[in-house]
Amino acid sequence: MNLELATYPVKDVQFAKKLGYRNGVLTINRDELVELMLEDKRVASADLDIAFPGEKTRIVKLRDAVEPRLKISGLGCVFPGILGPVETVGEGKTNTMSGVTVMSSAEYKPTILSGTASHSSGMVDMWGHAARLTPFGATINIVLMFTLIDGVTELEAHSAIQLAELKVARRLAETTRDETAIDVEVFELIEADPSLPKVAYIMTCLTEWHHPHSGVAYYGLPIRESLPTFIHPNEVLDGAITKCARRGGGSHTTTWAWMTQPVIKELLRQHGKELNFLGVILQRTRFETEFGKKVTAACTSQMARLLDADGVVVTRVVTSGNNFVDLMLTVQACEQKGVKTTFLTPEWGGKDGTELPLVFYVPEATAMVSSGSFERDIKMPVPDKVIGVGNCETVQLYTGDKLYAPRNEFILPAAFCLLSGVDWFGHLNLTCTQY
Repeated sequence: MNLELATYPVKDVQFAKKLGYRNGVLTINRDELVELMLEDKRVASADLDIAFPGEKTRIVKLRDAVEPRLKISGLGCVFPGILGPVETVGEGKTNTMSGVTVMSSAEYKPTILSGTASHSSGMVDMWGHAARLTPFGATINIVLMFTLIDGVTELEAHSAIQLAELKVARRLAETTRDETAIDVEVFELIEADPSLPKVAYIMTCLTEWHHPHSGVAYYGLPIRESLPTFIHPNEVLDGAITKCARRGGGSHTTTWAWMTQPVIKELLRQHGKELNFLGVILQRTRFETEFGKKVTAACTSQMARLLDADGVVVTRVVTSGNNFVDLMLTVQACEQKGVKTTFLTPEWGGKDGTELPLVFYVPEATAMVSSGSFERDIKMPVPDKVIGVGNCETVQLYTGDKLYAPRNEFILPAAFCLLSGVDWFGHLNLTCTQY
């Protein structure tokens, strides 16, 4: 499978009478994009705004973010199973607009009012300390603000929010069809020197079988109690993995993070040079019994061994101690089968970084990379502008959580209150200095 990712960087976004892209400037017609959102009869009202890096702008009530992309050649479309039929993607040419995102700030009347299945949202600052804790502090963000009609179910709310952001993202990417890309990068698993170390990537996702949407979907199908699945890395870059669009914040990753997956990209770039990249093992985690955790660890490690992997890279995507146990047992099982393992994970560590960084540990976990701590308090200063759907005088991030006044100064208790505020895959370059 040969996938060409053609990059069209966006340096500025301007409102205009016509959608267009030229020399790094994206022009958008507000009315056209609003009408596109309103085509879905579940959307009662809609609007949009733009947030730029460096401006004292705060974005609230965020559910998800995506990068504008368009399939130029090859089977299927970007986001197969959602914007088009289920066809295996990862081949041909895909245009991608870097430096810009489409974000959804959405409201609806929830039917689940408590527990982990309830809806949530996050926020993003475009300036200051908090902007450095999420990749979206450095991107131009086109914020879709819309309200859903009364009476939608939780699953319908997910579908309406997701369709709005994906349709707008595709429409924006269509402006690149006749333009010249700044860069074209080819991703493929060519035959490699057999003497190179063989490496697989165990990319885990936490899903909940009892939620309206399990949390993560493959080709639009929510993943529930499945055993590991072997997939081609190019599928991820073409939008085969998406998330539940009802739930924002940093506790769960965004669709943007799946699309721009840096671990996959780096392994593909090093394929045939420093290593032989075998592919991706998609592992569903958070089994609720010790027995289930041991089964998924045994199955995942056995798949790595059957691939004849010398080593694996393992990542996770949610702030769950339950999930962490699954991953540590997977690390242990791989090592016991002779497969060397590197585990990339954010850490706990407490407010001052002096507490135990891991909630569970196995002695076989001897190669771990920290992507930062997510428990530190975050000071949110007074903004000049707040962008978000509806009345933004107060916002609630999680059901039962306190109310925040986004136009004022306040303290967030953790980075997972920010959209993509936890660095699951190494998108950021957080460092620690000891004094």
